[in-house]
Amino acid sequence: MPPLTRRWIVRTFATLATFFTMDLAATTEKPIDFAATGTIKEQPKFLSVDEAYRMDVSLSDDGHVDVSWTMPPGYYLYRHRFAFSLDSGGALGQPIIPAGIEKVDDYFGEVEVYYDAVDVRIPVVEQTGPLRIGITYQGCADYGLCYPPETRWRTLVPEGYTLEALTEEGIAPTNISIWAVVMSALFAGFLLNLMPCVFPVLAIKAVSVLDIARSGQGIIHAFGYASGVVSTFLVLGVLLATLRTAGEAVGWGFQLQEPGFVSAMTLLFFAMGLNLLGVLELPGFGLAMSKPSAFLTGMIAVVVATPCTVPFMASAMGYGLSQGTGALLVVMLVLGIGMAAPYVLITGFPAIARRLPKPGPWMATIKQAMAFPMFLTAVWLIWVLARQSGADAVSLILVGSVGLGLLSWLGGNNRARISWIWGAGLAVVVAIVWGVLNSVPEELTEAEMSENRFDETAFETARASGRPVFLNVTASWCITCLANERSTLATERVQEYFKDNGIVYIKADWTRRDPSVSNLLTTFNRSGVPLYVFFPSRSQPKVLPQLLTPTILLNEMEG
Repeated sequence: MPPLTRRWIVRTFATLATFFTMDLAATTEKPIDFAATGTIKEQPKFLSVDEAYRMDVSLSDDGHVDVSWTMPPGYYLYRHRFAFSLDSGGALGQPIIPAGIEKVDDYFGEVEVYYDAVDVRIPVVEQTGPLRIGITYQGCADYGLCYPPETRWRTLVPEGYTLEALTEEGIAPTNISIWAVVMSALFAGFLLNLMPCVFPVLAIKAVSVLDIARSGQGIIHAFGYASGVVSTFLVLGVLLATLRTAGEAVGWGFQLQEPGFVSAMTLLFFAMGLNLLGVLELPGFGLAMSKPSAFLTGMIAVVVATPCTVPFMASAMGYGLSQGTGALLVVMLVLGIGMAAPYVLITGFPAIARRLPKPGPWMATIKQAMAFPMFLTAVWLIWVLARQSGADAVSLILVGSVGLGLLSWLGGNNRARISWIWGAGLAVVVAIVWGVLNSVPEELTEAEMSENRFDETAFETARASGRPVFLNVTASWCITCLANERSTLATERVQEYFKDNGIVYIKADWTRRDPSVSNLLTTFNRSGVPLYVFFPSRSQPKVLPQLLTPTILLNEMEG
């Protein structure tokens, strides 16, 4: 290379390095404020609408609805944008709105606005039950941002309202008997054993119950399984209470809203399927073919039951979440007892065990056959993950499954290799989950995933139009929801009924965490999906059963 060319290259790189060093040093220091000259102005960070305008709504003893907002400095509300509507429960009078501050606004010209705080009182001129009030408001920030109009719906229950009236409104009463809650939770826990989401784990329980019950170890195994079930329910209860105390809107099955958890469960079910086929031994994990762990089996049974909701559960969970941590833990404890009870009865009492079929080679065949429901469950979870996080996350899960299969082949149930095979498998799971959590680009989350989000504006517009509305609050990980949609909502009979009666169908998807959907559930005192609400044109909304058939649905809507 000629000397002149070499010197030119060296000087060019030296110049670029100097500029890069200067730029790096500049970014580590506090930016210089040139706001006074108008040359450079730091962009402000705007708050979300709920942070900027904190709203509190209450029903006073003197027959008024009190609505108050508080705003941080620099944010204001428009007086002329206030609007209040009542969907049910009576009639409202003229709102009492204080005078505001005169302001020449960039958007509306001469207006009255409120800074810091504002209180509005709306007289209730007639009250026939719980008030469902819609509150519309709009505000802006002095820094140049104007928020779109917001409408929030609140249900206000008058003191001393009767149990029967609350039930008709579809709102869980607060004065329900604790014994009714306990019995509801007990039946709900029992019914969870019959749901399809728990079926894969029945493979582990069913193939071991015969040997265990006849070996004299039934009581010990029953206690271990019940301990696993009850402990996991209580842990979920503590997590629910902690998150709700921190302001998170979570409910039953909330962990399945997280792609990382769904990824881990997918790989777990795939590994369990390999285990039942006999190609992957998991010592220390408690799922070995010969000695299943009762405690861990109970834990897994609860985890896979969370996508399912059964009759009696909604009222019990709604009561627990509305009455505080103590009530919630009682509900979770009884749910666990109800779910564990059938297995405890079978394994813990010799008289029942003697009536069961005798163990034999057929049990090994059933074990292997039950591996395929495990694989189907993994496929379903991959589908859920695709709706949450897109194709890149699915690719990572498939790569992780291939990795687990390769480790199974390398291990070959060779006990000398088991330790490092298990360690490598755990590393694969951790790496894949980490990759999934970091695989969703921002543009995918905001654009492609927006089609699954609840359109609150469309819902309120449909309600305001006077047409009947059917609201379906669902999630991709909710097996009960999917079953109802396939067996009922998607049938020609139901579709024709909706079309002939001009019913607007609105779907609110809770597959990923969505505060607007959480607010819907809270409005009807529900802790999870599915939630079906029918809004007739001229009468009160009606909460429908969680398990549907076309006949049940149409009878409920016509009744």
